[in-house]
Amino acid sequence: MKESLSLHLLIAALLAAAPVGAADAGAGTAPYRDPARPAEERVADLLGRMTPAEKAAMLAGAGWMETQPNARLGIPSIRMADGPLGVRNWTGSSAVTMAARNPVTSTAFPAGIALAASWDVELAGEVGRTIAQEVKALGRDMILGPTVNINRVPLWGRNFEGYGEDPYLAARLAVAWVKAVQAEGVIPAVKHFAANNEDFERHRIDEAIDPRTLHEIYFPAFKAAIQEAGAWAVMSAYNKVNGRWCSQNPVLLTDTLHRRWGFQGFVISDWGSTYATAATINAGMNLEMPGGEPMRVWFARPESQQEGRGAGWLTADKVLAAVAAGEVRQAAVDDSVRRILRVMFAAGLFDAPARGGAVDTPAQRAVARRAATEGIVLLKNEGGLLPLGGPGVRSIAVIGPSAAVARTGGGGSSFVNAAYAVTALDGIREAAGPQVAVRSALGTAMPGEDPEHENPAAVAALRQEAVALAGAADAAIVVVGNSRALESEGFDRPSMDLPANQDDLIAAVAAANPRTIVVVIAGAPVTMTRWIDRVPAVVCAWYGGQEAGHAIGDVLFGRANPSGKAPVTFPARYADATAYGNYPGTDLHVTYAEGIYVGYRGFERRGVQPLFPFGHGLSYTTFQYSELTVEPARVAPGGAARVGLTVRNAGARAGAEVVQLYLHQVAPSVDRPPKELKGFARVELAPGESRRVTLTVDPAAMSFFDPRRDDWVAEPGTFEVLVGGSSADIRLREQFELGR
Repeated sequence: MKESLSLHLLIAALLAAAPVGAADAGAGTAPYRDPARPAEERVADLLGRMTPAEKAAMLAGAGWMETQPNARLGIPSIRMADGPLGVRNWTGSSAVTMAARNPVTSTAFPAGIALAASWDVELAGEVGRTIAQEVKALGRDMILGPTVNINRVPLWGRNFEGYGEDPYLAARLAVAWVKAVQAEGVIPAVKHFAANNEDFERHRIDEAIDPRTLHEIYFPAFKAAIQEAGAWAVMSAYNKVNGRWCSQNPVLLTDTLHRRWGFQGFVISDWGSTYATAATINAGMNLEMPGGEPMRVWFARPESQQEGRGAGWLTADKVLAAVAAGEVRQAAVDDSVRRILRVMFAAGLFDAPARGGAVDTPAQRAVARRAATEGIVLLKNEGGLLPLGGPGVRSIAVIGPSAAVARTGGGGSSFVNAAYAVTALDGIREAAGPQVAVRSALGTAMPGEDPEHENPAAVAALRQEAVALAGAADAAIVVVGNSRALESEGFDRPSMDLPANQDDLIAAVAAANPRTIVVVIAGAPVTMTRWIDRVPAVVCAWYGGQEAGHAIGDVLFGRANPSGKAPVTFPARYADATAYGNYPGTDLHVTYAEGIYVGYRGFERRGVQPLFPFGHGLSYTTFQYSELTVEPARVAPGGAARVGLTVRNAGARAGAEVVQLYLHQVAPSVDRPPKELKGFARVELAPGESRRVTLTVDPAAMSFFDPRRDDWVAEPGTFEVLVGGSSADIRLREQFELGR
């Protein structure tokens, strides 16, 4: 008892020794204040001036999205904001911000899955840069994004936030996004590390994942963001990996992030994802969020306890107590503070960073519109029904629960409150022009949005109205999909199926009008088997942000030539999905038994035909591939192969093709997928234009992760280069040898 009391008194004395509000008269001339000095020198100088209590205070937030400032030393607070699809409120949880009377408004950009469907690395950078500019305009310093978790299962509620199922594609987009954000002096948080691939019991679920699968599938986007883009911050995930919460998992944080990848930034917790003091600090977690009174109020809510959240473990008193008890070394606390300060200096937060500017400008809206347009995937177009227009189309019926309602994004912390949003109906009307009569009908209600239209009689009446409208029109467009109440952070979808009555609506409209186009607005694949053979054209528009309606109209009427390619495999049915049978788990444990065979890798290995393959996407023109070369024919160890080919636009419209390079090792000593994406290039071509495309297959592309060596291995042997328009549309093949 005496020992405990003495420890308590010591901690109280440390906390009172140097209050953060007491100004230091000498701080103004200190070396850390000099912008001309190297950042590491400034960090070391400032760290040496801090008391143990001041250091401990920096490991927990001061508010919902603010870190602890220090007035004595002039350490500012890092002011954060969600999220990966644009800037949203920072005053509280999603429930609080969505109910706010005066929410922060900003440009709502397309979901990450839509950006991934563009396969446009330059565009990813433009989106990141524009979001960062709005972060600064709103007076914030840090944006909680991008989300780079792999789409393992079609039912994950946050699939729309990420960049699809392939680690190489996700990595290329992540690098571009992070570089652009940091170039603006804004701190991104690459999230959620690691393997946050389901929201079912996300605070409790324990995932069993073998090392090879982690390194080949779930780590690459994070690794690239750190080693290639120099990411300043990484956010840990809620879930457990191999028995330990991510926030206190030394294999993830210390061994992988810090030692293996050389990460120099700081690790921030997801909100409410910490469950211990010493284990969290010792594992390599640096900053716990949220903090202060907002954390205490939020954590005391019954919902927080029910969901299994953890918070309040890195408060200054608990950190000091852990150090005093010998459970945490002071050096570990210093390392956390050093990492946070390093990022603050890199972002210029000590040097009067430029803040202010405009939000939702015409230029910013143009970036959002371009991203929405490039992300649209034309899945099917029998008979060349699309693009619409010409003398044969003078009347159009636009039908469906997502026609006259703008579905800008999925639900949760990434949802952005836009000042305006263009509906599909408005975008179609604008693109159709005055010469085409556009009429609309609800057709069926989105579940939970219109209860009076959800009873059987109302459902039948709405469908009858839609069928009559479709039957009298030259063409029908049915706009279906999910809503942010049905596809969201915090829970997973119960099935791949479209919400109630939408399948029946499509079938009924298609029976009334053979020229029926289905537009799907959703963040992940949906079941289409009940009607896919009855309609000639299907467009996947994802969640396209505030400009989605314009993008949809432009593509349907040929103002824009679709160039999107599916960043995920579309299963014909959920039972075909590669993680089927190993989700959501049993007794809060889930085994990633499919291993590295996620998405198209698994479909090809099992010989299962998807509805639409990974990388698939049609155009209003045609592209020809020819003259594939691979040099040298024999690659020296540690060397690279140069792949060249010619792409020609053989049609009458300008368009963009995404050339995809897959690699296959012919006779490996370990099990390797039939093909893996290792390169791509988006090529814009005028009618009749040809261009030479050059891609590089480097040693990393040839390598697999060998758990026995705990390292990547590029094994000598024969490699096959496969080039085409999708994982299933391989046009050209060639081989090279990797020497010993």
